[in-house]
Amino acid sequence: MNLRGQILLGAVLMAVLPLALAIRIIGASVDERFTALDTERVVSQLDLARDDLDRQSREVATLLDALAETIAADNTFRLAVSGTRPDLVSYLQDFAPRQMSLMDLDLLQIQDSTGAVLSSGHFPGARGDLDAKLPRLLARAPGRRALISARTPEQAFLALARSRTVTLGGRSYDLIGGKLMDAERLRSLDRAGDLALAVVWPDGFFATDEALAARLDAGQDILEVEYRLRRDGIIVQSEHLPMVWDGQLDNARLLVTHDRAGLHRLLREMNLRLGVVLLLAALLAIGLATLLAGRVSKPLRELAARTEDLDLGRLDVEFKSDRKDEVGRLTRLLGEMTARLRHGVARLRTAEQKATMGEMARQVNHDIRNGITPLRNVLRHLAEVAANDPEQLPTVFAERRQTLEDGLAYLEDLATHYARLSPGRAAEPCHLDEIVNAVLADPGTGHEAKLVNAVPASLPVILADPVSLRRIFDNLVRNALESLPDGRGMVTIDATVAVDPLLDEPRILVSVSDTGEGIPAANLDAIFTDFFTTRDGGTGLGLSNVRRLIGDCGGTIRVQSEPGRGTTFTLSFPPPEASNA
Repeated sequence: MNLRGQILLGAVLMAVLPLALAIRIIGASVDERFTALDTERVVSQLDLARDDLDRQSREVATLLDALAETIAADNTFRLAVSGTRPDLVSYLQDFAPRQMSLMDLDLLQIQDSTGAVLSSGHFPGARGDLDAKLPRLLARAPGRRALISARTPEQAFLALARSRTVTLGGRSYDLIGGKLMDAERLRSLDRAGDLALAVVWPDGFFATDEALAARLDAGQDILEVEYRLRRDGIIVQSEHLPMVWDGQLDNARLLVTHDRAGLHRLLREMNLRLGVVLLLAALLAIGLATLLAGRVSKPLRELAARTEDLDLGRLDVEFKSDRKDEVGRLTRLLGEMTARLRHGVARLRTAEQKATMGEMARQVNHDIRNGITPLRNVLRHLAEVAANDPEQLPTVFAERRQTLEDGLAYLEDLATHYARLSPGRAAEPCHLDEIVNAVLADPGTGHEAKLVNAVPASLPVILADPVSLRRIFDNLVRNALESLPDGRGMVTIDATVAVDPLLDEPRILVSVSDTGEGIPAANLDAIFTDFFTTRDGGTGLGLSNVRRLIGDCGGTIRVQSEPGRGTTFTLSFPPPEASNA
């Protein structure tokens, strides 16, 4: 991006980002504040509903106390429950309906100590039914109150009920009274008018709001209901309500909810208006930035056009300016820099030529020494035979002649390579077992080590420069022998076709292992670096050349080593079909 575009982008970002951040913060603050206020309202409504239920429970308790006093003073009732006056059966049957109407209760029934219903106000036909658990469960409920499921001759209903025991003539009687709990009752508890209340029990529910009722399912786990409501952005507060259900004391749940859809609409409208402001600010910033960018970038574009002609081969461009600002100062600095470059380029070219020649000399020296060493060893051997046993000289010469010819051919190939100033040439199929045999036949250094060629003859050919492969294994074997203490130990070269775990593809994997001193962990990352060596007189080019040569062959190299237990170099070559592809 050019300077003009950067100025435009910077101006837009400086204008838009703070405003966008402010809009984000304001929106979050408004959302958080309204959520807190709505949560407070829901909590307050839940407290009011709880207080109202407690008040209704106390009213029922007061009415049952009054009924107990009425019964204690009613001799006719005593005679009716004694069973000695059959003519008072109708009096007893009508007693609960009459009292329930007078006390404005929605549920009232009187039971004897066995649980038999003596009189029922809400369901006169229940006389004689047994419900022994109900009084005891109500007595055990927290606050001695609970929701119970009852029914009239027409329908079932839910009531907030309490129990009261009265004793007449040594016999105990349970008075159970309650007030209707339904959606209308809950609606009367809603002081705010915009909240939704519901009572949910194990097998049913009722709610003050149709939308809330549509979200509830009979028999659904209440915790799952609350989770789903909160996930949908609805504020929920709940309260346990003791409930007698299915012959045991259970829990219902009083829910107070507030749907935040209205708040979300308000926030969307506010964000829309703020978005319009943000767009206008961005357009204004773009207009001002365009004017500013034009004034700033024009002289810089002119200066850039003059510098396009600069390169190391042409440093005769002049930079002059009479401007007093930063652009003028930059122009004069470019002029001074160009003058210094003209003087520095000549010195740099001379130094570069010397460095290139030095590097080439080091590499040629290293490779030629590797090639000459086997020849020197053969000549030394022949000289020893000539001095000590001249008659064997022709035989030994015949045995070592191939080594001399291979060494000379290797040096001739090196000369051809360096004559071209390029280490590589056309790849050809190479049999690795033959190359390894040639390397191990005379590794070019005195040793008493055991050299093992475990490369199978059936190994697929490797498409590479054979001279490069010979140089690779010459260097690796020489390094392995030099790592053996006193020249004793074992060097093994093995190969197989397997999936390379690092590349996750089939490769020809070659390992060069020794039982030598190993490489310290601190040096593992540096051994392939040019001129890194830990041996006196070493050039530090052997392994760095190996890495480059393997790269020319399309392969990779990695090393594993443990001090005192040896080193393994693993070479990974592409199979022939991959090389052809």
